Amino acid sequence: MRKYNRLSILFSLLLVTCHKSYTQKDTSSIFLPEYRIWPVVFLDPLECQIMGGSYFLFQRDKNMSLFSTVNLGFSKPVIGKKNGNISWELNFGSAIFSQFDLIRKDDGTYLAGLINNDFKLSGDLSIRATNNLFRLRTFHISSHLGDDYLQRNSDTLTNDKSVNYEQADLTYMRKFGNNYWYAGAGYIYTIHVFRDRFSFQGGGLVNISEKRPLSYFAGLDIKSLAENEFYPDVRSAFGISVKRKSEPLVRIWVEYYSGRLPYSTIDYGRVSWIGMAMVLILG
Repeated sequence: MRKYNRLSILFSLLLVTCHKSYTQKDTSSIFLPEYRIWPVVFLDPLECQIMGGSYFLFQRDKNMSLFSTVNLGFSKPVIGKKNGNISWELNFGSAIFSQFDLIRKDDGTYLAGLINNDFKLSGDLSIRATNNLFRLRTFHISSHLGDDYLQRNSDTLTNDKSVNYEQADLTYMRKFGNNYWYAGAGYIYTIHVFRDRFSFQGGGLVNISEKRPLSYFAGLDIKSLAENEFYPDVRSAFGISVKRKSEPLVRIWVEYYSGRLPYSTIDYGRVSWIGMAMVLILG
């Protein structure tokens, strides 16, 4: 009962904030706003977006392999409102994260296949006050081993359900023009969960050049999960943005990752990869 009382108080405060925005000069809300308040954190491996990457994957005591990701998703504002220095929006997102590998067999041939699919549904309330942004989000994620992996490993555990859960998190972002940094914390509220509940996340983006149509950027995303004993998973990138007007349309980058595999229930241990990725930003 206490849990529900705390949630009621939290959502009441959020509703009061939204109500205040309605009392400003402009009392109209916008359905399906063209632009979103909270920018797409494209370096988050679990962001709902259209992204693909191909990497050289390194594991301890194993040969290097080619690891690829194809993420198909979106995150769009459903309704929003702008009133002077205070704005808010409700967003909905959905995505599927697919992973593939290419391995070299003992006879010298190569074998490619689908490893895993993760599915995500997400909803959030984002509030912006000048350059300060807050996001309260909840999401569901589930993981399902790929057909190719199951056929090759029929005698192994198929799914330990450790990546089937619901989470709520609160994140703060500070913007400096088109640059930003962010930090937040999350808690898995699924009653019967097969993983530890707490997580932290932080990172940022710096645009090195603002020229059009091309500009350069560097970014970083760090996750620290209780599931991994809070040992940080780090994703860093340097790349090029192709812009439409003042907003990026496509980002292409070289990245380095070190940590636990951010997808799947398969235990790879701690891995690292280096490669290239691209994201299409639809607004």
